[in-house]
Amino acid sequence: MPVNLVKGQNHVINMNVFHVGLGWDVNVDASSEDFDLDVSAFMLNANKKTPADDYLVFYNSEKRLKVYLSGTNKGELVKPLQIVPYTNWSSNDDMRSQSRPVDPELSVIGSIDDEDGTTSEDGDDETMDIELSKVREDIQEIIITVSIHKYAERKQNFGQVERAYVRLYRPGQEADGQGEFIYDLTEDFSTCASVEFCRLYRYKGEWKIQATGVGHQGGLEELVNKYM
Repeated sequence: MPVNLVKGQNHVINMNVFHVGLGWDVNVDASSEDFDLDVSAFMLNANKKTPADDYLVFYNSEKRLKVYLSGTNKGELVKPLQIVPYTNWSSNDDMRSQSRPVDPELSVIGSIDDEDGTTSEDGDDETMDIELSKVREDIQEIIITVSIHKYAERKQNFGQVERAYVRLYRPGQEADGQGEFIYDLTEDFSTCASVEFCRLYRYKGEWKIQATGVGHQGGLEELVNKYM
């Protein structure tokens, strides 16, 4: 049975390789515009800043991993893993739909940019893969966030988002509701355009998770200003 975390709760992560699944429902009656939510990971040093631009893993990261575009492996990472620069694609749209963002050490692999939800209709809306033993030594914490793309232009906020959650699960625990840790965000984020879902952090030689649920009125740009 998974550990159901409450806001502010901490717990030791007894896993090295795991997935971070994030999900939500959008109230389609609340906005006439498409709703595009994006997951990002800020990898922070002791000063609570990213040591370089490459340690923000998000839809527009310059370092990428290709995915198979057809066949039985469609959507899966091409093996062996090899970082490909963003210049490999002729457009940003192709890059985002045909690859996943990654940090230089291959420790945090972001999600394919799922603008319309078609790649996640039966499960998590976006998923990250994490291997803690590969995390750069000076990285002390990883902040997992979700932000609304073009929130100001489309007049959107997290008050239009329902049943948001984050879960950490091992390979083989992909089914809905499974995992080692689950945090259901029940707070009112009606004035927010971005939310910090959780943080993974080093503590006395271990990695721990904390359920945070911190909202921000600005979108991704506010998080960038805070952590970079």
